[in-house]
Amino acid sequence: MIHALLIPNVGWPELLARARRLEDMGVSTVWVDDHLLNPAHPAQPWLDAWSVLPALAASTTRLRLGPLVANGILRPPAVLARHALSVDHISGGRLELGLGSGYAAADRAAGADVPFADVVATVAAALRGEPVLDGVPALAPVTGRVPLTVAAHGPRALDIAATHADRWVSYGGFGLPMSEHLALTRRRAERVGPIRRMLLAGSPAVTETPIWRSVAAVEDFTGRYREAGIDEFAFYYPPGPMWSDDDADRVFEDYVTS
Repeated sequence: MIHALLIPNVGWPELLARARRLEDMGVSTVWVDDHLLNPAHPAQPWLDAWSVLPALAASTTRLRLGPLVANGILRPPAVLARHALSVDHISGGRLELGLGSGYAAADRAAGADVPFADVVATVAAALRGEPVLDGVPALAPVTGRVPLTVAAHGPRALDIAATHADRWVSYGGFGLPMSEHLALTRRRAERVGPIRRMLLAGSPAVTETPIWRSVAAVEDFTGRYREAGIDEFAFYYPPGPMWSDDDADRVFEDYVTS
């Protein structure tokens, strides 16, 4: 199962074209980065994830869609849950909800100070079709329950993921050599236990190895992380601009379609 992460720093026509290319390739899920601003380049254009997702839902047919990850600090938990369930209905039950505590400075400056455990518990209840505000009817998910992915790295957050999530996701860490990255990932995967475990990879910021040299290089990379407990991979798309490599996008497509 291959996932792709879209960075919404391009115009809507190009973002939609990328999503449709991924759908044609057979990618399982397209995720959209959710921040107030571009964390790396705050002055760049940046589309809001929860505006993009319903538009993608209405413009695609097979892709599963979601934020990777929705910032639990940018919206009250009940509002975030209602956003998610609305996209679930627009997409006909294709939503995958990723949820995290937020790491970017702009997010934390704008966000509310709600304990992450409370955010996850409230949203998880709503995704099961339970009311989360007194006197406000629940909005039932299309298929009974929306899958929940929780981003976690510290011990407490990993325990929250293990308690509430269907899938755990990690980017590993910034600037770590592969040996440290693998060891850290293995420890975290063991702590979350028998839920699905996904690694966000493919950007130089989180993947030291230039994996887009060839399909064999990608397979070697994923094989090492599967041995460390990872089940699924989400890759930044398109990889070419990140690596300044004309072949990176072709290798990605060859890998996905092989």
